[in-house]
This record gives sequence, C-alpha cells and structure tokens, in this order.
Amino acid sequence: SIIRRVILHVHGSFQSERDFFGICRQYLHCPSFEPDSFVSSTLLAKGVHVVPRPHLPPPPYPFANMTIYHLMQWMNMGSKHKSEGKVTRLIQAMLLAEDFNSVDLHGFSSNRHLQLLNEDHAPGESSGNSEVVFPDNWKVSSVDIKVPTRTKTNQGSSQKYSVLGFHYRSLVEVICSVFNDIQAKTFHLWPFEQIWHDPITGKVQQAFGELYTLDSWTNAHAVLQKQALEPGCKLERVIPGLMFFSDATHLATFGNAKAWPLYLYFGNISKYAHAMPNSGACHLVAFFPS
Repeated sequence: SIIRRVILHVHGSFQSERDFFGICRQYLHCPSFEPDSFVSSTLLAKGVHVVPRPHLPPPPYPFANMTIYHLMQWMNMGSKHKSEGKVTRLIQAMLLAEDFNSVDLHGFSSNRHLQLLNEDHAPGESSGNSEVVFPDNWKVSSVDIKVPTRTKTNQGSSQKYSVLGFHYRSLVEVICSVFNDIQAKTFHLWPFEQIWHDPITGKVQQAFGELYTLDSWTNAHAVLQKQALEPGCKLERVIPGLMFFSDATHLATFGNAKAWPLYLYFGNISKYAHAMPNSGACHLVAFFPS
C-alpha cells in the first residue's frame, strides 16, 4: 500500500547551562525569549489602584454621643468572652471617662447600633443601602449550584439552588488585558523541566519549584502545539496558567459588613512575584454574594 500522508512532529528542544546550584532547564520547544535573563524586577507593576476612603467626622460619629461610642468600641475589641483585664479596662477607659454619661444608655440596643455601622456613609454621599455600582466591564448573573441532601430522588441526592447577584468580569478580557500589560514581559510562556545534577554522585533528578515546571503543563503545551493553526494567524501558541483564590474580607473595624471577592493569579509568573504585595500580580475578577 502507498502511504499518502506522513505527519512529522519536530521538537526544537533546548537545554540551558547549569547554574551555580547545578540546575539546568530542559525545554521541549526552544523559547523565543527567557524572561528571567533580561527583565528587571523594577518592571513589575508597583502601583495598585486603591479607592480613597471618604473623610469621616471625628468621634462620636456615627453615634449620637461619646458614651455609646466608647461602649461600641470596647465591644468590638478582642473576643466575645471578655477577660478580667477587659472588664478592668471597661471601668477605667469607659465608665470613668470624662465624657461618659450613663443616661445616654437608656434604651440602648447593640444590634441597632451595629446596623447603623453597616449602613454608615460619609456626609454628602448616598446611603449604604443603595446598590453598589460596578464598572461597565462587570457583569451580573445568577449561578445554579447543587447542594447534597440526605434524600434520594429520581434526580439524585442533591437540590438545586440559585445564587443571585453574582458579579464578575470576563476572564477572556482579563487575560487579554494582562497580556497587553508590561508585566507580561515577565511571563514564562514555554514550560520547562528543571534538572539537578548531583556534583558528588553524578545522578540526575528533576526539581519542581514553579507551576510552569510541572509535567502536566509541559504535556498540555505539547498538545497545544499539535493543534491546527487559526487561519491567517502566525502567533505563538501558549498557555496562561489561571490560579483562583477567594476568602471572606471584613470591610470595617466595627460592624458585620463583609465581602467575598474572587482573585486571579497567573501561574506564568514566579511565586516570588505573587508574594510581593505591590507586584500587581493579583487581579479581582468576581464578587460572591454574602
């Protein structure tokens, strides 16, 4: 029989020189550039946009008098179980304060004043109960999730619930924005293996230190290179490594106001850049209703 078609995959593999620690890099495909060799850490974004906090009036704002202010400040410090030292401080710092007046506590309700803190807003601004305004590139939708139950039905052992008010940004827009930023010059777009050569025994061992040194990333990169090219596109095909993180965030010193943001990190950047508070490596992509 005649072989009509032969597909030949050529890997332009590349191995770097060993460094001081005896570690070299083994690339399955020769990279067009190596970010660690010429990009200075000063190119990392240092400025992070921070919304300025409004100027608030001095105490006892937002309460009616200094007596309630002292009491609320004491209640929100430390744990709910006050120790002997806390009780002593209550007497010395609040009950014996010059502006303390027990008459102001008539009809006092901690729940009502906590609600006042949650609804607090600066003078001249809209009430805290008003709807939060998101930028134009943010979207809102509902998300259906399945919660396990103990009862089995024809549809399974879970109940569907709809989570309303899920605000998010398009991940494609975030990826495009980040890849157009100067920080993209520090991205490792071609995965590699880190090989350590034991100077005593001569044995070779693979080392892992970053996300882009994992075998799974290397294998996924190889599969991507075998895919057909987009018509008219000659750009390199690379993988953005997306890492998500979320945790509840307390928004104020007093009260129960909190938010539950979702952050995105790119695994193409070194973990040392992720650990820098001012690196700009963290991207806000969503808010969970809370």
